[in-house]
Amino acid sequence: MKIVDVASRLYHIPPTVSWEDATHRVASLEHIITSVTTDAGIVGTGFAYTTGIGGSAILALIDDYCGKMLVGQDPRHVERLWSFLYGQLHRSGTGGINTLALGAIDIALWDIAAKSYNVPLHRLLGARRESIPTYGSGIDLFLDCDALLGQVDGFLSQGHDAVKIKIGRNDAEEDLERVAAVKKLIGPTRRLFVDANQRWNVADCMSRLQKLAPFDLGWIEEPLHAEDVRGHADLRRLVSQPIAIGESLYTRHQFADYLHANAVDFVQADVCRVGGISEWLKIANLSASFHRTMAPHYMSEVSVSVMCAIDNACILECVHGGSFSEMGVLQTELRLENGVALPFETPGHGVEFDDEKLKPFAVDPAQLRTRNMQSAK
Repeated sequence: MKIVDVASRLYHIPPTVSWEDATHRVASLEHIITSVTTDAGIVGTGFAYTTGIGGSAILALIDDYCGKMLVGQDPRHVERLWSFLYGQLHRSGTGGINTLALGAIDIALWDIAAKSYNVPLHRLLGARRESIPTYGSGIDLFLDCDALLGQVDGFLSQGHDAVKIKIGRNDAEEDLERVAAVKKLIGPTRRLFVDANQRWNVADCMSRLQKLAPFDLGWIEEPLHAEDVRGHADLRRLVSQPIAIGESLYTRHQFADYLHANAVDFVQADVCRVGGISEWLKIANLSASFHRTMAPHYMSEVSVSVMCAIDNACILECVHGGSFSEMGVLQTELRLENGVALPFETPGHGVEFDDEKLKPFAVDPAQLRTRNMQSAK
């Protein structure tokens, strides 16, 4: 089997609800969807995303460079091709746009591999379990308390036994009020996670978390800048709340730094951002050697399959308003039942896009560049 074509499309798809956290407001998600076609008629689908910047650069990197390197190669040699492409991309950087481009390709190659053996992805990878627990996740710092409770109540009605809310308001008392209200609503048996989106320094964080200690939080996510390994290590020694980190890390080496520094409890590697399934699995195995569990960031429709294939899976994030299923662009939605997600059982990773539903969101990169140039004048 040989690769005969690699082609990508760019889509701007707004979340179905407003998104705003302590550091960002997301008006539209950029999705890069890559098709890898083989001479056997099998087509693999991969994807990457941004929160609004860089999508056309990722598309160009895939189609103008990586795709040309892949034509003529056997797509089932996934690890070989990953290492080759990483070596080429490493010359222009170690993460970010490079690993996002590599992630879209790698996901497509694993899709082909599973389809060629006529098995679902999680079974090709080992099928450690048949489902994974979920939590409802809101990007909701702008919501007032009543609206926040309405969102959380929606998570509970969907069957989630854990929820996550944003914190990081300028007034610490407002964070405290929001956490107290949500904790009262969900009760003592459900877990509450909070996410500060890199809002604070260590001193600010210490003060904030001391006030939140009575609420028995499941974790505090990204309390400090993601590059501050030492700060997270210091914080972890000083506070009672577990630390979750990883959505803003892009290589296994960055995760190794956190693990060796004893600076993280829950590892949140994002399957697209770290370079795809191949690298994500290495990060999961690395984390297991430190007795840490995986709670991946976003991308629930593909994360469910890799989570069902590893020993140290913890919980799957279901981001309100941002999944492919909620945005209505899939042929078959992710199955969520009684607080768990079930992997797709069709051959491949199962994320099959509906081209007709995607059409309204398609973006021509050339027109995008022209529009951006005009708006800058």
